[in-house]
Amino acid sequence: MNFLVVLNQVLILVVILIVGVVAGKKGIIAEGASKKLSELLLYITNPMLVLSSFFFEYSPEKMRNGLLVFLYGSGFFLFSILISGLLYKNYDKKIKPILRFTAVFSNCGFMGLPMMKALFGDEGVFLGSFYLVAFNLFVWTFGLAMFSDIKVKEDFRKSMKQALLNPALIAFYIGVVVFIFKIPVPGFIISAVNYIGDMTLPLSMLIIGALVSTVKFSTLLNDPKVYYASAVRLIILPLAAYGIFYLVGVPKIVMSVLVTAVAMPIAANTTIFAEMFDKDSVFASKSVTLSTIFSIITTPLIVSLL
Repeated sequence: MNFLVVLNQVLILVVILIVGVVAGKKGIIAEGASKKLSELLLYITNPMLVLSSFFFEYSPEKMRNGLLVFLYGSGFFLFSILISGLLYKNYDKKIKPILRFTAVFSNCGFMGLPMMKALFGDEGVFLGSFYLVAFNLFVWTFGLAMFSDIKVKEDFRKSMKQALLNPALIAFYIGVVVFIFKIPVPGFIISAVNYIGDMTLPLSMLIIGALVSTVKFSTLLNDPKVYYASAVRLIILPLAAYGIFYLVGVPKIVMSVLVTAVAMPIAANTTIFAEMFDKDSVFASKSVTLSTIFSIITTPLIVSLL
């Protein structure tokens, strides 16, 4: 893919992010407002973006590609879990699970799906939704296990319920039914869903910008481990994904979606899990923030390889 095309899309995101930073600094997007906007993103706009990607004619090839994204994505999650265990085996237990989590899980939903929409259109979001299924299954099972030993059946059942009933996945299930069974959807509903879904990209970048505005850069830049985590997340694993999928002979659109998803910055869930299990949430927050900033540079470089 042409580097300038990708760079243009990333620069659009950067401009919106800067607006979010200014809005955060000026108090236009206050801390409480940022939380509510995140809920709007989680429960409404992102699911609508997923659902909107299924409003086209059924094609066995597209469905097959979606399943390939799920299977290859799941395989790469297992690979990443193994690699993260090797890279971070000697680290302190307060940050070891955080570092492993940062290596395995990217922000493939809030940042990944809008990026796929911008680069590959509705088909990109359609295929990216299958990756999101794998992401949720792994983040609420293996991801949760990294922070806490899941030995009780009730805990495992609860985590699986959270994985399978994520708002974006509920939209995915509805979309699959509409897609496979060719259920006619009125034009005004399609338009409404599209309009709401298209809010995801600007909304997500405004929220990230507002969060970045709260960070003191003097404390953000003084921890080498944060740089290492960002390098693994943004460079090492995306290049590994590109090499593996290229050698295996994965179809181009499937590989493009997979590599784009892997190339996204550290997942926001990292901070949530760190707080939940009494780990170093400050380190987690710094890792998420710095990797998001660095992704402005690394994303166009990685995606331009496709």
